[in-house]
Amino acid sequence: MLSDLISELEAYKSIAIFGCGVEGQSFERFAKKYLPDVTRIIVDKNHSKDANYLQGLNDAELIIKSPGISLHNLGIAYDAYNFTSITELFLKHFGSQTIGVTGTKGKSTLVTLIDAMLKNAGKKAILCGNIGISPLDAITQIDKETTVVMELSSHQLHHISSSPHIAILTNLFEEHLDYYEDLADYYTAKFNIFAHQKSEDIFIYNLKNPDAFFDTKAVATKQYNVATKQLKHEHFFDMQRGFIHHATLQILEQLAELLAIDDASYIKTLSEFQTLPHRLEFAKEIDGVSFINDSIATIPEATIEAVKILKNVDTLILGGNDRGVDYDALVAFLCESDVANIICFSDTGKQIYEKIEQDKTSKNLFYMPSLRESVQKARSVAKKIVLFSPAASSFNEYKNFIERGNAFKKHLEGA
Repeated sequence: MLSDLISELEAYKSIAIFGCGVEGQSFERFAKKYLPDVTRIIVDKNHSKDANYLQGLNDAELIIKSPGISLHNLGIAYDAYNFTSITELFLKHFGSQTIGVTGTKGKSTLVTLIDAMLKNAGKKAILCGNIGISPLDAITQIDKETTVVMELSSHQLHHISSSPHIAILTNLFEEHLDYYEDLADYYTAKFNIFAHQKSEDIFIYNLKNPDAFFDTKAVATKQYNVATKQLKHEHFFDMQRGFIHHATLQILEQLAELLAIDDASYIKTLSEFQTLPHRLEFAKEIDGVSFINDSIATIPEATIEAVKILKNVDTLILGGNDRGVDYDALVAFLCESDVANIICFSDTGKQIYEKIEQDKTSKNLFYMPSLRESVQKARSVAKKIVLFSPAASSFNEYKNFIERGNAFKKHLEGA
């Protein structure tokens, strides 16, 4: 509990905060309140005029590493210092009452649904983690009756040695190759969500071929693979309310069974669901054409799924930061799809444009200088649905997928 966490950290004379993002700032607030006698050292290139700011790591007995910092890219071994993280500390002391969710895609929607389902069933729940709220900022609200619902990114899970009581893995695709040593390193980070569970813990996952990723026989906990689970409650959503992926419903229904959630609370959760921003979000209707913002789609598989879910997409806008991801499967899918107009922009957009052009397809293919001009082109050619689903990250032009999605919606203003 909280007192145990404070006691553990009070044993250190000095603690470095390595990275002053959301989690770094959260720990700073926590330390000011609960660790007044511990010296805090800020190690962040944006908070130091010294080019050798990393030397500050040598002055601390413990280092709280921000998930956004790639040690691989800095050439620092994890065992070179006494590193830990907010995720590691929190799961060590509160993991027994935590439902943790990770996966390449679908995390935010699933944790939002789980949190709502628990509350609809009259249970006390707190939502935190990668969705934007550090668990340390909610720690005073947690008692023994609280269920913590935690979205966990691979960066937060990297190197941890504690796992949540209920671990959920939504899916696995090639992602974040600019952060990790290789794809195996990325997968290993994800697997930490269940790697340190005990026999009484629960692991839910949705993988058609799990043995291609990890040895299911070596997992010591209770396992539930819902990849072929038949749903008891089908639920469909309209264009403006949004969509829940079938795989997400499979996991949610399995969890509801394990937690003995009544049907009324489960159905209420689905009926009240409103899609999260930038995830197949209805943005606007212009002259009978629906514009859908799916800026969260940072990998090819997400874009493919978005086209399949919406069914009537006639115009697709895609492109973004090049992280070495293979786009051949996406190109093959688009060439065989009913998408008539393919509008590409940015670095990966150029790659996709060139690949589709080589295929000699009959598609209306465009390469535009920017997202703004891509939206303008879409307005001139679309007849049914314009889907903005980039299939790439945003970091070469935008701060994150949120800023990119907001830019897309801004370009529709005044239409």
